[in-house]
Amino acid sequence: MISVVSVGSLKTAGSSTVALTLASVAAAADIPVLVIDAARDGDLAAWAKLAGLPTKITVERGRDEATIEKLVRAARKRGDLVVIDAGDEAATIRLGAKLSDRAVIPVRFSPVSASYAVETDRLLGKDAGRGRRSRDRCFVASAVATIPSRIARSVEAIIEACDTPRLPIGLVQRAAYEAPFLSGGTIFTLDEEQAPGLDRARAEAASLAYEIGILGTREGRTRPARTAERVLEAA
Repeated sequence: MISVVSVGSLKTAGSSTVALTLASVAAAADIPVLVIDAARDGDLAAWAKLAGLPTKITVERGRDEATIEKLVRAARKRGDLVVIDAGDEAATIRLGAKLSDRAVIPVRFSPVSASYAVETDRLLGKDAGRGRRSRDRCFVASAVATIPSRIARSVEAIIEACDTPRLPIGLVQRAAYEAPFLSGGTIFTLDEEQAPGLDRARAEAASLAYEIGILGTREGRTRPARTAERVLEAA
């Protein structure tokens, strides 16, 4: 299981939503998780002030390098998972990636978002060899459209031009992922009236967390659906 994940892209692409979703899966699996809100808007710090914050999730606001590094070091010593919302600023994205085991570059459903994601990938590629030796990065779709279109094909073509892999699972555009920012809690603690489509969102989120490596090692995996089921049972 990886210990630190950073999420960020040079164009706003749902980094806070992806970060919160990953942290929510970890909490539902009874994994202590520290969320570091390093993004400009501070959406996760605001979410943490709402009702329903899970006991397994701690949120810290950190914007400077010294604070973020200190938080990550302390969490690694405790054995906690760390999820860094690096937002859309180059310096913070580079720092988050340097401290992480895996840097996640979110991509929204638009050619503009895809182009900025590729630019983010290039930015991080320049730092290859710095930070943790085993660290890597990947693209993750943060708002998948369920209906194929010319725009979808354009986004695919832009991302596929990079050597950096795109994970086979992403987050479909669902109201459930945005509901926690309004009501507090997570997709594993809210009900259908607060967040329609929770069952699909929960299974999808668990599968994504598994692909990223939060719920176990990626090597030798055979049945991610079973992992999702275990998380849903624990929630």
